Amino acid sequence: MKNVLIPLLLLLCMACNSDDEGETPILSSLEITSSQGELLDLAATRTTTLSASGLDQFGQDIALPVGLQWSANNDKVMVTQSGEVTAQAVGTSIVTASVGNVSEDFSIDIIDSTPEKGTFLYVSDAVDFDTGPWNIYRYDENGQNPIVFIDSGLGWPQDILFLEDQNQVLISNLNSGRINRHNANTGTLLGSFATGINGPTRIKIGPDNLLYVLQWSGNGRVLRYQLDGTFVDEFTSVRVTQSIGLDWDANNNLYVSSFDGATVRKFDPNGNDLGLFVTSNLQGPTNIWFDGDGNLIVTDWSGNAVEQFDANGNHVKTLISSGLSQPEGVDFFPNGNFVIGSGGTKEVKLYDSNGSFVQNLVSAGSGGLVRPNAVRIRTID
Repeated sequence: MKNVLIPLLLLLCMACNSDDEGETPILSSLEITSSQGELLDLAATRTTTLSASGLDQFGQDIALPVGLQWSANNDKVMVTQSGEVTAQAVGTSIVTASVGNVSEDFSIDIIDSTPEKGTFLYVSDAVDFDTGPWNIYRYDENGQNPIVFIDSGLGWPQDILFLEDQNQVLISNLNSGRINRHNANTGTLLGSFATGINGPTRIKIGPDNLLYVLQWSGNGRVLRYQLDGTFVDEFTSVRVTQSIGLDWDANNNLYVSSFDGATVRKFDPNGNDLGLFVTSNLQGPTNIWFDGDGNLIVTDWSGNAVEQFDANGNHVKTLISSGLSQPEGVDFFPNGNFVIGSGGTKEVKLYDSNGSFVQNLVSAGSGGLVRPNAVRIRTID
């Protein structure tokens, strides 16, 4: 009896397998892809083309039958029967592809990155230095109406630089060793500009239209990049420890401040070391810049002051001696007035072109500001 049952079971299994192998593939599901991803911008690329493909019950590709239909759940987009979707209004729309009784949804977010016109102040917040959480704030030109402009991709942010022709803003991040790209109008993280940097601090476009990047640690050399993020070279060969301020004189000589060294070093236009330029009257310098008379101005974070040096590096005077605490970050209005972040008082202070105090442009803690360490003025026409 046992010998009879075994062949019968084998025959039954073969019959089952035969039925499975003979099952006709049928459309079971759809997959949708987009030429522009899941985001449309009313101010830029407003249209995307959706494509649908079919899968059978075995998960294999199958040709779609005639009659594929496209539709949207609201009027925030317009969709044609060829799958072309055009943004109409800000919000989220669900686009559906269907054929027969099989359908699939695709979600699209519509934003409007059209910039507000006017002058704005952007401030990087170091908070508690390497622990965060960090933000980039935006204020109007009067230091009012704060908003959180960027809160993603940050790791102890150090500087803010707008690339207007690319509609991007670069943020250097000491902790992550990255310079990130963000949309200049929305602050949306777009990706990395450069990585693998030993604590990037200040970033500035030089006379050669290359981006110069300072390194807090590592070999302390000044790096150069093309404005598309392509690495060019190590511009200098002499280390500047904890470098955090840079500028050029009228002859295109480069100057770099050392925070822990309490000095400013000079390099010629080719990156050759010309030695220490400032060796006194500083405790912990951050930003540096040249005024219209060729004097070097230095914010002294540890000294809570702004110092002035002549064209030979000799100390002239203390330009600002009161009201500042942990000064870092500087930028200029067209009339010559300038702002400085005062980290210890949670303010951004405004000075006239002679260094006389005008007002606290951003009041203490406005919008949640804890410790400003970079400031940037941007005018959008």
